[in-house]
This record gives sequence, C-alpha cells and structure tokens, in this order.
Amino acid sequence: MTACVWREIRFLSILLMVLLIISSITGYTLAILFTGLVGYTLWNLYHINRLSRWLNNPSKKAPESKGVWDDVYYQLYQLYKRQRKARRRLKNILQRFQESTHVLPYAVIVLDSRYNIEWFNPAAKTMFKLNVKSDIGHRIDNLIRLPEFSGYLLNKKFDHQFEFKLAKKAIALSVTPYGQGQLLISARDITQQFLLDNMRRDFVSNASHELRTPVTVIMGYIELLLDKENVKKNHPLEKIQQQSKRLENIISELLVLAKLEAAQVIDSPAQLNTKKLLTEVFDDAIALDNGRHKLSTDIDSVKLNGRYAEIRMAISNLLTNAIRYTDDGGHIKLFAKTDPWGVTIGVKDDGIGIDYTHVSRLTERFYRVDEGRSKEQGGTGLGLAIVKQILDRHGAQLRIQSTPGHGSVFSCYFALGK
Repeated sequence: MTACVWREIRFLSILLMVLLIISSITGYTLAILFTGLVGYTLWNLYHINRLSRWLNNPSKKAPESKGVWDDVYYQLYQLYKRQRKARRRLKNILQRFQESTHVLPYAVIVLDSRYNIEWFNPAAKTMFKLNVKSDIGHRIDNLIRLPEFSGYLLNKKFDHQFEFKLAKKAIALSVTPYGQGQLLISARDITQQFLLDNMRRDFVSNASHELRTPVTVIMGYIELLLDKENVKKNHPLEKIQQQSKRLENIISELLVLAKLEAAQVIDSPAQLNTKKLLTEVFDDAIALDNGRHKLSTDIDSVKLNGRYAEIRMAISNLLTNAIRYTDDGGHIKLFAKTDPWGVTIGVKDDGIGIDYTHVSRLTERFYRVDEGRSKEQGGTGLGLAIVKQILDRHGAQLRIQSTPGHGSVFSCYFALGK
C-alpha cells in the first residue's frame, strides 16, 4: 500500500478512537458512530463529485483537499500534465509530417482498416482529383475505379508496387501497412519513364530485327567463300564467321529481352511439369557439353507455377554458363529442392568462381568479369540479364554464391504462392 493509504488508515483510526471516547462519555455509542460514518461517506461523495466534474473538464488548476484525496488530485493532475505534453509533442510531430508531405512530389494517402481515406497531401489531390470536403471518409477504390486496383487491395500482397494507367498517366503505387490495419499509400507519376522504356524497347527490338537480315546474309556468303583446300584463306573467313555467329546470338538474346520486358506479368500462372522441364534442360546440357564435364542431378519432386518456356530458358542459361566457365573435367550439378517457404532450382559447379565485388553486377547487360575469357567462350553478356528478367516476371529471386577458385552456385528461388 502507498503512503497516502497508510495516512488515511491512521486518520480513520484516530477518528474512530475520538468517536469511541465521545460515545463513552455521552453514552450514545451507536448514534455517534453512525454520525461519523455518514459524515465520512458524505466527505468522500463530495470529493468524488468534484473529481468527476474536473475530469469532464480538466483545467490547469486541480482541486485541493486534505488526506488521501489531496494525493489523488495531485497524481491525476500530474498525469493530466504528462498527457498534455504528449499531445503537444504528437501535434508538433503531426504538423511537421504534414508540412513535409505537402512539399513531397509523391502522392501520399492514409487509409483506415476499411480502406476509407483519412488524409492525403496536395500531390495526391492533384494526381487522383481528390477533394478534402467530399472524399475524406470514402473508400479509395470508389474514387479510383479500376478493377485491377481493387484486386490489388483485396489480395493484400503489398510486397511489390502496383503500376497502372489513369487518365493517360502511368502511375507506380506502393502500399505500406502500419498501426491497427491502417495503410499508407505512396504514388508517383512514371509517365516519362514509361515512355522512355517503351522507346528503348522499341529501338532495341527494331534495331535487332534490322541487323538480323544483314548478319544472315554475311554468314551465308562466308559459307560460300570457305575453301576446304585453302587453309590460309579460310583462317580470316573463319574468324569473321565466328564473330558473325556471336553477333547473331547477341541479336537473338536482345530480341528475347525486348519480348520479356514488353510482356505482361502473369497473374495466375499454370502449374509446370517440373520433372519434364529439368530433364529436357539436362539432356540439352549433355549434348552441349560433349563429355567435357561430369554432369549430375539432385532433383526432388517440386511443384512450380509459371511459363514453361521462360523457366526452361532461365535454367538452361544457368547450366550453359556453368559448362562455359568450368574447366574440363569439373563437376556440374543441376539441383531442385523444396522447403516450407519455397522452391529452389539451381546449378552448382566447381569452376573458376567469381569475386564478391562482381556478384552484384552480374545481371547487368553486357557486364563481364573477364572480358577476354567471355569472348573466348562465346558468351554474349546477356544470359543472366535474361534470367533476372524472367525471375522478376515470376516474382522469384536469383541467388548467387561464389568463391574464386572453388566454384559457384546460381539458384532461382520461388517463394510459396508465386
């Protein structure tokens, strides 16, 4: 018990002794004790009433009294002051937040747990044509009337941003859950970026198509000019043929990348025959390798959804790279395994390995760790870029582990539900 309670007990004890002394002198014991009890009760009721009025309308001046009630008033007043201080601090934080979001170029919208709009900044007002007086308290999907946007909110898969078109604008929107089911929406106008990406894709696609015909013609004439009996004459022609084939491969892979970038992400991919897919990839690798390496598999039964041709291309690229950059006689393993969180399909080798400083850039187009070796092996520098693009379309990740001189592990990780 607290000190104030002990003081109140002592006060009641003294009061009781006084009443007993008076009652022993006067002889009216019950009457005097009853009067004292009524007086003590009325005293407490009086202070309860005062406390109730003050709580309904708190002020800087708290009620004052004696005994336990004085301590109650004091503690409540201190709590009241702390709450006022916290409210002022929260108000200042909210004001600074609103001031900062008012100057943001991004649209910011705060939703409650039922997707009703609680607040938005001027950029959101302009982007989505919102009105403070009429739109606060209304569901966001009643104001942004797009079926795909409603589906995005209902699915609650906010780990990736949502891109859509609205009033001739391309918008990238992200949702961050917080608090008690509340959502913070941030959106930005990516119209210019969208147009530039389309121009780049069109240029690559058109240029690749235009280059394919002359390269095919060049290769055809080289084959006609090759003379099996004239080795000295054949040497420069073979070099031209080799580089022409490499150029043809680059053009083909650029066209593949352009098609992948232009294609839409699959919302409901079909379940794959993973065993058939991996068997085909492995058989192709054996034919390509021609006995130069020790190829093996360690494949569990895995379930995977996606586009057959794209997944096959991604795994094939990883296996081809391992064959290309592993010295003759090395070991290469194609593996597939599952765990409670997802599916992993990858390739492990004991080849030359890659220094960690290069790993983060391996999926860049035309990036090469060893320029001379890559050209010697016939690589285009686009294989891992294609793999990354395919995995992005399937919501998967490319994971790379490598140690120089000890080999590498390139794996595709598909989380459950992808």
